[in-house]
Parts: sequence; structure tokens; C-alpha cells
Amino acid sequence: MKEDYFTEDFILEMRERYFRQRKWEKIRPFKRAAVLAIDLQRYFLTPESRAFLPSASRFVPRLMDFYREAEKLGVPIIFTRHFHQNDIMTRWWGGDMPKDDPLSGLLDEFQPFARTVVEKRTYDAFHGTDLEKRLRRLGVETVIVTGVMTHLCCETTAREAFVRGFNVVFPVDGTLTQNGLFHEATLRNLSHGFTVTPLLSEVLEWLSSG
Repeated sequence: MKEDYFTEDFILEMRERYFRQRKWEKIRPFKRAAVLAIDLQRYFLTPESRAFLPSASRFVPRLMDFYREAEKLGVPIIFTRHFHQNDIMTRWWGGDMPKDDPLSGLLDEFQPFARTVVEKRTYDAFHGTDLEKRLRRLGVETVIVTGVMTHLCCETTAREAFVRGFNVVFPVDGTLTQNGLFHEATLRNLSHGFTVTPLLSEVLEWLSSG
């Protein structure tokens, strides 16, 4: 089920298949944006973890570059940190992800960007958290969803953001999951009814344009 799929060819193919210029034009005027950095934790991004994503070494530097440039543009980045114990997530996945487990911490590479961290206990970063309140306080119109995993927490959060009235940008190269099939399934569905799916580089061009 797991594979190292996150190649340049894959990324460009996904952009070609699922990016819709007409949808992008509808969102572009709404530039009061924030980046959501979903669950960029050691649990998913270090080889010693059972949940390690094989394409992490390709993905992490790309996302770090994006966050670095977004910070320069003054775009807020809100991180989430997931943990669960003795609940439906435990039953579904067959184990806990305790808050005090060292693997539940953010990957060291992302720590410099993590000035704001929202803790969550399920796929949806809005459920049971103050994420929406934080976004409203910042006057955010558009959220840019990045992080892991594409088809679970990132997709669920993107759908919920749309339902709550935010424009949603879901870069094809801004999230990572276990394999290309899961990644593409999310892009196929979200690009139809919820989000626009450009490249990270295109998002930076938009954010930096007058």
C-alpha cells in the first residue's frame, strides 16, 4: 500500500488533470489567506515510525521552501498537531497516538515555522478546536491546505473549511500520503466540489502579486 510516489512527473500529471483555471480565477481575488500545516509530525515523517510515508524525503524540503517564502510575504501559517487515545481513532487504526509520545512532536525541520499550533484529536482540524476562531480573527478568506495525510486529515479539513465558508486552495504538491492512488483520489474529488489545485509555486506567485 505504501510507495515512494511523489515525483516531479506525478506532480505535473496531477496538476494537468485536476487544476481548473476558471475555479482559480474565482478564488484569486480573495487574498487574505492563511496556510494550514496539517500534522507535520515525526510519526509520519521519520523512518522509525510505523506510519512513515516513503516520499517524505522528497516532500519535506519542498514544503519548507514554500513556508519560508510564505513567511516572507507575511502569510500566517497555522500548524496542527494530532494525537488520540482510547477513542474511535484508536479502534479504527488499532492503536493510540499519545500526546506524550516523542513521535507525536512536529518534525524538527518545521519547528521554526510553528509559531501557532492547534491540537486536534480527529481528522478534521476544525472539530473541537479554536481553528475557525483564529482564522476569523485574522480576517482570513482563503485557506491553503498543506501537510499529511492527503486523503485523511488534509481532505477532511479542506471539506470542512469549504462548508464553513472559506475559499480553499489545495496544492497538488502541498500534501503527502501513502501512495499515488490515495493522493489522486483526493484531488479528483476536491477539485470537483471544494478546492482549486494549483502548484505551490503558483500559490506563491498569487500571494506575491499586487
